[in-house]
Amino acid sequence: MSTNQPLNPETPQIPPVCYPNPVYTMSWLGLRTMFILGVSLALALITNAIDGFASDRVEAGLLQGGRYDLLSHSLTYCFCVMAITLMTIVIAEVGFRKIVNLLQYALTGMALALFYLILLALSEKLPFAASYIIVSAMTIGLIALYIKGITGIRKAVVLITAILVAEYALMFVLIKLGSMALLVGSLSLFAILAVAMYFTLKLKMKNGELTLEK
Repeated sequence: MSTNQPLNPETPQIPPVCYPNPVYTMSWLGLRTMFILGVSLALALITNAIDGFASDRVEAGLLQGGRYDLLSHSLTYCFCVMAITLMTIVIAEVGFRKIVNLLQYALTGMALALFYLILLALSEKLPFAASYIIVSAMTIGLIALYIKGITGIRKAVVLITAILVAEYALMFVLIKLGSMALLVGSLSLFAILAVAMYFTLKLKMKNGELTLEK
């Protein structure tokens, strides 16, 4: 008995699903910037509450006064560290065409905020410099691994890691400078602003989409 159908029919090929490329527009950039500034401001306000908590620890004899002063000075720069880091991720997102969702931005900001609480806890047991190095390494390592998981691109990880290392190194120098901190900090912010302006010049619109020129 013959049949017209093959004994082993081939499985029909299902065409791959084509997802549209992310559209990075100027409005997208504006909304991302507003979100990042809002998250950074909110986390900075929450983080600054650590100052009062640390003061209580000093009164309780759990934290030395000198270490408290250094911690308090470091809290001054928390907003800048968060905003600069998160905006760097925006640049990486546009440049490498890898989507980073809002939750991932918020979690990265929370990791940056948690830095100060862990720094306070370690400073009660270890010298401030040692505590600072340990917590900085923990925070940088965590965020670097997170960015690697999100993007899978080595250059993006190197970029974010380099920015974080520079930020924490500069912040440590500033909190140790004392009366010179304002001058050096202001000049550093000026340099950071110049770099930011340079990168914005590389943002171009092509076919309705924001791109970062190499």
